[in-house]
Amino acid sequence: MPFVIFFMAATGFSNYVLADAATVNSVSSLNAIQIYCMEEHGNASELDADFTEAIVNLAASNDPAQRVNALSQLAVKGSIDSEVVQKILQIAIQDSDPQVRGQAVYAFAQQGCGDLFVVLEQALQDTEFSVRLMALDSLGDDERSVALLKQVVEDEDEAQAIKDLATMKLEAVSASNQTQDNGI
Repeated sequence: MPFVIFFMAATGFSNYVLADAATVNSVSSLNAIQIYCMEEHGNASELDADFTEAIVNLAASNDPAQRVNALSQLAVKGSIDSEVVQKILQIAIQDSDPQVRGQAVYAFAQQGCGDLFVVLEQALQDTEFSVRLMALDSLGDDERSVALLKQVVEDEDEAQAIKDLATMKLEAVSASNQTQDNGI
């Protein structure tokens, strides 16, 4: 299920926010992202209504652990309506709890979204270490991921642990590319 992301001006965005003001965390760089989910293909009969209801209930919980649980399940099961996914992820990436935002980034990455890098780039700017770590972990070995990894390594203000992980990922990509170049 691909996702399309539109940036909206901060003043205009408030008309489109799916979460209430108490849910939105002003320190998150993910607040300015509007997610739209579209069905690529599929049959409505393949949707699991019970699973959808359970995920919606967990995602709406006042308990951050329950919201994280919903996002964890969303990351691995695909039989949920794209509009529901859109609403859940939109709220979750703006959550005041950094664990929820981090898990939302992971769930978004697991969906294989076309505009994943927009979310990952914004998540790498989040004030919370755990959100940046989840975004970093979601980067792959493609050219855009490598560019973001290099950007993290060169960021003088970034935490050393994040820079170290980015360096390790870059080294792994380099080793993998050398192995492929050698025909192994």
